[in-house]
Amino acid sequence: MVRILPSLRAKFQFFDDFWKGEGPCALLFARPHLAKDRNYILYNLEEQHRDPAKLIEEAVTSLESVLDGMDDGIPAFRTDLGTTLFPSALGLRVAVQKEVHPWLLDHLSLDEYIALPDVTEGIRTGAGEIGHSVRAYRLFLQKKKAGLIPEMILPYVPDNQGVFDLSHIIIGTEIFTALIDTPEKVQQAQSQSLKLYLAGTRLFKNLLGESDTSMFHAHGMISGVWFPHTGARISEDSCSLISDGMIAEFCLPYIRRAIEPFGRGFLHFCGRHEGFLATVCKEPLISTVNLGNPELYDLEEVFRLCGSTGTVYFGHLDPLPSETMEEYLERIAALARRHRTKVILAAPPVEDQERKQHLVKLWHRLTKPA
Repeated sequence: MVRILPSLRAKFQFFDDFWKGEGPCALLFARPHLAKDRNYILYNLEEQHRDPAKLIEEAVTSLESVLDGMDDGIPAFRTDLGTTLFPSALGLRVAVQKEVHPWLLDHLSLDEYIALPDVTEGIRTGAGEIGHSVRAYRLFLQKKKAGLIPEMILPYVPDNQGVFDLSHIIIGTEIFTALIDTPEKVQQAQSQSLKLYLAGTRLFKNLLGESDTSMFHAHGMISGVWFPHTGARISEDSCSLISDGMIAEFCLPYIRRAIEPFGRGFLHFCGRHEGFLATVCKEPLISTVNLGNPELYDLEEVFRLCGSTGTVYFGHLDPLPSETMEEYLERIAALARRHRTKVILAAPPVEDQERKQHLVKLWHRLTKPA
């Protein structure tokens, strides 16, 4: 169980009230996570991948703008090592560049992946980038205990790609032809990836002292959210590349099995796939949805779907070019009220503290339950 620090008690209470439907929606001033073209403050990705201390220093330095506590978010830390983190435990080589997130240099064939006797061995032994991530978290916790890192910064589980994402990353594009040619082998690969997802997620949740069915999560941003009854995040970008029928056969059963041990799940995917979005929102095990590309959807329809299924919408929504911040918040709040949608809104950053306070108060007033 995450220990609730006195300095964060009010934040946790805010989110407890939000999830029970007794408080306003949440507002975070934060940019979305960028997988490329990021301007690092102190150390580039190559330096961070070599030295846990530099990884921590970079992350903590980037949090200075949210330590004032003016919005609803909680300052967040993770080892930002990319989508190759869990696959690297299989001994596959990872290419790391200064400004671009890692990718795999090697893949396994479908048959090679299925034949692996124990896909979780590397998670246990700290193979690939897993060991580097574990060392960084341990160092972070030591520094925090020693008072060298502000106590309000909370760590969370690193990039745990979902089951079909892992199969795609590890096997490559062969996975798509196999969906038609050898579907039974795809099911076997999915079983392997499920084991990898569960082993990696449990490793980091245990390391951070999280209970199975709750979590702190920030989805790659500088501030995050307390989830009292949702225990894991799952990212299934690759599902947006296949049909509704294939999702139902090859993905949804494994998403359910991945989430079940953690109570409920937070699910993210990029791209545009209205069918997958509807499936996700109608799934009782999924409490929260995040769209990597919300601009590709009809926002009215997204909020209608979330409101009708009780799914929380978490994520960035851009202001219109002509909108002030006040008009932007009023527009999103009106949509949320119309469809009775709970929203955790990541809005464009605001520098001035008084303006932040004004906008947060406005948002809370607009979204407070009747």
